[in-house]
Amino acid sequence: MKQFIAKIISHAPVSDCFHELTFAWDPRAGAPLPGQFCTLRVSPYTAPLLRRPFAFSSYDEQALTASIMYKKRGPATELLSGKANGDSLDVIGPLGNDFISVLPKSTSTLFLVAGGTGFGPIVFLGLRLKKMGLPFTMVFGCKTKSQVPRFDALSSLNPVICTDDGSEGVGGTPLTVLEKVKPGERENGVVFSCGPSPLLYGCHEWANKRGLECFVSIEQTMACGVGACMGCAVKITDAGGSGYARACTDGPVFNSRRIAWTSA
Repeated sequence: MKQFIAKIISHAPVSDCFHELTFAWDPRAGAPLPGQFCTLRVSPYTAPLLRRPFAFSSYDEQALTASIMYKKRGPATELLSGKANGDSLDVIGPLGNDFISVLPKSTSTLFLVAGGTGFGPIVFLGLRLKKMGLPFTMVFGCKTKSQVPRFDALSSLNPVICTDDGSEGVGGTPLTVLEKVKPGERENGVVFSCGPSPLLYGCHEWANKRGLECFVSIEQTMACGVGACMGCAVKITDAGGSGYARACTDGPVFNSRRIAWTSA
Protein backbone atom coordinates (compact mmCIF):
# COMPACT_ATOMS: atom_id res chain seq x y z
CA MET A 1 0.00 0.00 0.00
CA LYS A 2 1.22 3.48 -0.88
CA GLN A 3 -0.19 6.99 -1.18
CA PHE A 4 0.78 8.78 -4.38
CA ILE A 5 -0.35 11.39 -6.89
CA ALA A 6 -1.37 9.86 -10.22
CA LYS A 7 -2.09 11.39 -13.61
CA ILE A 8 -5.32 10.45 -15.38
CA ILE A 9 -4.51 8.69 -18.67
CA SER A 10 -8.04 8.22 -20.01
CA HIS A 11 -11.55 8.85 -18.74
CA ALA A 12 -14.73 8.10 -20.66
CA PRO A 13 -18.27 6.72 -20.27
CA VAL A 14 -18.80 3.06 -21.21
CA SER A 15 -22.61 3.17 -20.92
CA ASP A 16 -25.26 5.72 -20.01
CA CYS A 17 -24.31 5.45 -16.32
CA PHE A 18 -20.88 3.81 -16.00
CA HIS A 19 -17.47 5.43 -16.50
CA GLU A 20 -13.99 3.95 -16.92
CA LEU A 21 -11.03 5.88 -15.49
CA THR A 22 -7.43 4.85 -16.14
CA PHE A 23 -4.56 6.42 -14.26
CA ALA A 24 -0.78 6.04 -13.96
CA TRP A 25 0.26 3.54 -11.31
CA ASP A 26 3.23 3.89 -8.97
CA PRO A 27 5.05 0.51 -9.14
CA ARG A 28 6.44 1.08 -5.64
CA ALA A 29 2.92 0.39 -4.36
CA GLY A 30 2.99 -3.16 -5.71
CA ALA A 31 0.75 -4.64 -8.39
CA PRO A 32 -3.00 -4.57 -7.60
CA LEU A 33 -4.90 -7.86 -7.86
CA PRO A 34 -8.52 -8.63 -8.79
CA GLY A 35 -10.73 -7.93 -5.78
CA GLN A 36 -8.48 -5.27 -4.28
CA PHE A 37 -9.37 -1.58 -4.25
CA CYS A 38 -7.92 1.89 -3.89
CA THR A 39 -9.23 5.06 -2.25
CA LEU A 40 -9.29 8.38 -4.08
CA ARG A 41 -9.48 11.92 -2.82
CA VAL A 42 -11.70 13.48 -5.46
CA SER A 43 -11.25 17.09 -4.36
CA PRO A 44 -8.44 19.10 -2.70
CA TYR A 45 -11.07 20.91 -0.62
CA THR A 46 -12.89 19.85 2.56
CA ALA A 47 -16.01 18.70 0.71
CA PRO A 48 -16.31 15.82 0.24
CA LEU A 49 -14.22 15.26 3.34
CA LEU A 50 -13.66 11.51 3.08
CA ARG A 51 -11.83 9.52 0.45
CA ARG A 52 -13.91 7.19 -1.73
CA PRO A 53 -13.16 3.49 -2.36
CA PHE A 54 -13.10 2.06 -5.89
CA ALA A 55 -12.35 -1.53 -6.92
CA PHE A 56 -9.74 -2.10 -9.61
CA SER A 57 -11.11 -3.20 -12.97
CA SER A 58 -7.73 -3.79 -14.62
CA TYR A 59 -3.99 -3.36 -14.27
CA ASP A 60 -1.46 -3.13 -17.10
CA GLU A 61 1.96 -4.13 -15.80
CA GLN A 62 3.68 -3.02 -19.02
CA ALA A 63 2.12 0.44 -19.27
CA LEU A 64 1.96 0.78 -15.45
CA THR A 65 -1.66 1.88 -15.46
CA ALA A 66 -4.65 0.87 -13.35
CA SER A 67 -8.34 1.32 -14.06
CA ILE A 68 -11.56 1.63 -12.11
CA MET A 69 -15.21 1.52 -13.16
CA TYR A 70 -17.75 3.65 -11.36
CA LYS A 71 -21.30 4.95 -11.52
CA LYS A 72 -22.29 8.53 -10.82
CA ARG A 73 -24.45 8.34 -7.71
CA GLY A 74 -23.44 11.18 -5.39
CA PRO A 75 -21.44 14.42 -5.05
CA ALA A 76 -18.06 12.64 -4.95
CA THR A 77 -18.56 10.62 -8.14
CA GLU A 78 -20.12 13.69 -9.78
CA LEU A 79 -16.88 15.56 -9.09
CA LEU A 80 -14.83 12.59 -10.27
CA SER A 81 -16.75 12.42 -13.55
CA GLY A 82 -15.65 15.98 -14.32
CA LYS A 83 -11.94 15.15 -14.26
CA ALA A 84 -10.11 15.11 -17.59
CA ASN A 85 -7.03 13.45 -19.07
CA GLY A 86 -3.92 14.89 -17.47
CA ASP A 87 -5.65 15.83 -14.21
CA SER A 88 -4.20 14.48 -10.96
CA LEU A 89 -5.63 12.06 -8.42
CA ASP A 90 -4.58 11.42 -4.83
CA VAL A 91 -4.49 7.59 -4.59
CA ILE A 92 -3.97 5.11 -1.76
CA GLY A 93 -3.66 1.45 -2.73
CA PRO A 94 -3.73 -1.38 -3.29
CA LEU A 95 -5.98 -2.19 -0.32
CA GLY A 96 -7.81 -5.29 0.90
CA ASN A 97 -7.50 -8.93 -0.07
CA ASP A 98 -8.10 -10.50 -3.48
CA PHE A 99 -9.74 -13.26 -5.50
CA ILE A 100 -6.49 -14.77 -6.80
CA SER A 101 -5.38 -16.03 -3.38
CA VAL A 102 -8.58 -18.10 -3.04
CA LEU A 103 -8.52 -19.70 -6.49
CA PRO A 104 -8.90 -23.49 -6.23
CA LYS A 105 -5.67 -25.42 -6.65
CA SER A 106 -7.42 -28.27 -8.46
CA THR A 107 -9.36 -28.15 -11.71
CA SER A 108 -12.75 -26.57 -11.07
CA THR A 109 -15.65 -25.04 -12.93
CA LEU A 110 -15.38 -21.29 -12.32
CA PHE A 111 -18.43 -19.01 -12.37
CA LEU A 112 -17.85 -15.25 -12.36
CA VAL A 113 -21.01 -13.37 -11.44
CA ALA A 114 -21.43 -9.59 -11.38
CA GLY A 115 -24.26 -7.12 -11.09
CA GLY A 116 -24.41 -3.33 -11.32
CA THR A 117 -21.25 -1.58 -10.15
CA GLY A 118 -19.77 -4.97 -9.17
CA PHE A 119 -18.64 -5.72 -12.71
CA GLY A 120 -15.22 -3.99 -12.39
CA PRO A 121 -13.44 -6.51 -10.15
CA ILE A 122 -15.11 -9.43 -11.92
CA VAL A 123 -13.86 -8.16 -15.29
CA PHE A 124 -10.37 -7.84 -13.76
CA LEU A 125 -10.62 -11.41 -12.46
CA GLY A 126 -11.79 -12.66 -15.86
CA LEU A 127 -8.86 -10.97 -17.59
CA ARG A 128 -6.42 -12.57 -15.15
CA LEU A 129 -7.97 -16.04 -15.51
CA LYS A 130 -7.83 -15.70 -19.29
CA LYS A 131 -4.15 -14.82 -19.08
CA MET A 132 -3.61 -17.86 -16.83
CA GLY A 133 -5.37 -20.08 -19.36
CA LEU A 134 -8.17 -21.05 -16.96
CA PRO A 135 -11.67 -21.50 -18.43
CA PHE A 136 -14.65 -19.80 -16.79
CA THR A 137 -18.19 -18.66 -17.36
CA MET A 138 -18.95 -14.99 -16.72
CA VAL A 139 -22.46 -13.66 -16.10
CA PHE A 140 -23.21 -9.95 -15.83
CA GLY A 141 -26.52 -8.26 -15.06
CA CYS A 142 -27.89 -4.73 -15.51
CA LYS A 143 -31.32 -3.18 -15.22
CA THR A 144 -31.65 -2.39 -18.92
CA LYS A 145 -29.78 -2.44 -22.25
CA SER A 146 -28.60 1.18 -22.06
CA GLN A 147 -26.70 0.41 -18.85
CA VAL A 148 -24.70 -2.50 -20.29
CA PRO A 149 -21.05 -1.36 -20.51
CA ARG A 150 -19.43 -1.38 -23.96
CA PHE A 151 -15.67 -1.81 -23.89
CA ASP A 152 -13.17 -4.24 -25.38
CA ALA A 153 -12.03 -5.92 -22.16
CA LEU A 154 -15.57 -6.97 -21.26
CA SER A 155 -16.36 -8.17 -24.78
CA SER A 156 -13.19 -10.30 -24.84
CA LEU A 157 -14.54 -12.33 -21.90
CA ASN A 158 -17.73 -13.37 -23.77
CA PRO A 159 -20.05 -12.69 -20.82
CA VAL A 160 -23.63 -13.87 -20.61
CA ILE A 161 -25.55 -10.58 -20.40
CA CYS A 162 -28.74 -10.33 -18.33
CA THR A 163 -31.14 -7.42 -18.09
CA ASP A 164 -33.98 -7.07 -15.60
CA ASP A 165 -36.36 -5.89 -18.32
CA GLY A 166 -35.19 -8.37 -20.98
CA SER A 167 -34.05 -5.61 -23.34
CA GLU A 168 -30.73 -7.42 -23.95
CA GLY A 169 -29.54 -10.97 -23.43
CA VAL A 170 -31.27 -13.14 -20.85
CA GLY A 171 -34.33 -11.61 -19.23
CA GLY A 172 -33.80 -11.64 -15.47
CA THR A 173 -30.81 -11.52 -13.14
CA PRO A 174 -27.54 -13.48 -13.13
CA LEU A 175 -29.25 -15.88 -10.73
CA THR A 176 -31.65 -16.74 -13.55
CA VAL A 177 -28.65 -18.04 -15.51
CA LEU A 178 -27.18 -19.94 -12.55
CA GLU A 179 -30.47 -21.74 -11.97
CA LYS A 180 -30.29 -23.10 -15.52
CA VAL A 181 -26.83 -24.62 -15.05
CA LYS A 182 -27.13 -28.40 -15.29
CA PRO A 183 -25.55 -30.68 -12.66
CA GLY A 184 -22.85 -31.90 -15.05
CA GLU A 185 -21.88 -28.31 -15.88
CA ARG A 186 -21.18 -27.30 -12.28
CA GLU A 187 -18.96 -30.16 -11.11
CA ASN A 188 -16.42 -28.89 -8.55
CA GLY A 189 -17.84 -25.44 -9.16
CA VAL A 190 -16.60 -22.25 -7.46
CA VAL A 191 -18.49 -18.96 -7.64
CA PHE A 192 -16.85 -15.53 -7.51
CA SER A 193 -19.28 -12.66 -7.19
CA CYS A 194 -19.44 -8.90 -6.73
CA GLY A 195 -22.51 -6.69 -6.75
CA PRO A 196 -25.50 -5.71 -4.61
CA SER A 197 -26.26 -7.71 -1.46
CA PRO A 198 -29.29 -9.59 -2.89
CA LEU A 199 -27.11 -10.92 -5.70
CA LEU A 200 -24.32 -11.96 -3.32
CA TYR A 201 -26.81 -13.68 -1.04
CA GLY A 202 -28.39 -15.42 -4.04
CA CYS A 203 -25.00 -16.69 -5.23
CA HIS A 204 -24.25 -17.92 -1.71
CA GLU A 205 -27.55 -19.79 -1.51
CA TRP A 206 -27.19 -21.27 -5.00
CA ALA A 207 -23.68 -22.53 -4.24
CA ASN A 208 -24.38 -23.65 -0.69
CA LYS A 209 -27.38 -25.77 -1.68
CA ARG A 210 -25.17 -27.59 -4.19
CA GLY A 211 -22.17 -28.01 -1.89
CA LEU A 212 -20.04 -25.56 -3.88
CA GLU A 213 -17.64 -22.86 -2.73
CA CYS A 214 -18.61 -19.21 -3.15
CA PHE A 215 -16.47 -16.11 -2.64
CA VAL A 216 -18.07 -12.68 -2.56
CA SER A 217 -16.65 -9.17 -2.68
CA ILE A 218 -18.68 -7.15 -0.20
CA GLU A 219 -19.73 -3.62 -1.13
CA GLN A 220 -19.58 -1.57 2.08
CA THR A 221 -19.33 2.13 2.89
CA MET A 222 -15.70 2.73 3.85
CA ALA A 223 -14.56 5.85 5.68
CA CYS A 224 -10.83 5.19 6.13
CA GLY A 225 -10.10 2.09 4.02
CA VAL A 226 -7.32 0.94 6.36
CA GLY A 227 -9.21 -0.72 9.25
CA ALA A 228 -9.13 2.15 11.75
CA CYS A 229 -12.74 3.34 11.90
CA MET A 230 -14.82 0.10 11.81
CA GLY A 231 -17.28 1.90 9.53
CA CYS A 232 -17.33 -1.04 7.10
CA ALA A 233 -18.03 -3.76 9.67
CA VAL A 234 -19.55 -6.97 8.31
CA LYS A 235 -21.29 -9.43 10.62
CA ILE A 236 -19.69 -12.85 10.28
CA THR A 237 -20.22 -16.30 11.73
CA ASP A 238 -16.73 -17.22 12.96
CA ALA A 239 -15.28 -14.14 14.67
CA GLY A 240 -15.85 -15.30 18.24
CA GLY A 241 -15.91 -12.19 20.42
CA SER A 242 -17.20 -9.29 18.35
CA GLY A 243 -18.77 -11.26 15.50
CA TYR A 244 -17.66 -8.61 13.01
CA ALA A 245 -14.95 -8.26 10.39
CA ARG A 246 -13.73 -5.16 8.56
CA ALA A 247 -14.48 -5.23 4.84
CA CYS A 248 -11.49 -3.01 4.05
CA THR A 249 -8.79 -5.13 5.73
CA ASP A 250 -10.34 -8.55 6.43
CA GLY A 251 -12.04 -8.36 3.02
CA PRO A 252 -13.51 -7.19 0.78
CA VAL A 253 -13.37 -10.79 -0.48
CA PHE A 254 -14.94 -13.32 1.91
CA ASN A 255 -15.93 -16.96 1.71
CA SER A 256 -19.71 -16.54 1.60
CA ARG A 257 -20.14 -19.06 4.42
CA ARG A 258 -18.41 -16.63 6.79
CA ILE A 259 -21.06 -13.95 6.24
CA ALA A 260 -23.98 -13.82 8.67
CA TRP A 261 -26.59 -13.22 5.98
CA THR A 262 -29.74 -11.58 7.32
CA SER A 263 -31.94 -11.41 4.22
CA ALA A 264 -32.14 -12.07 0.51
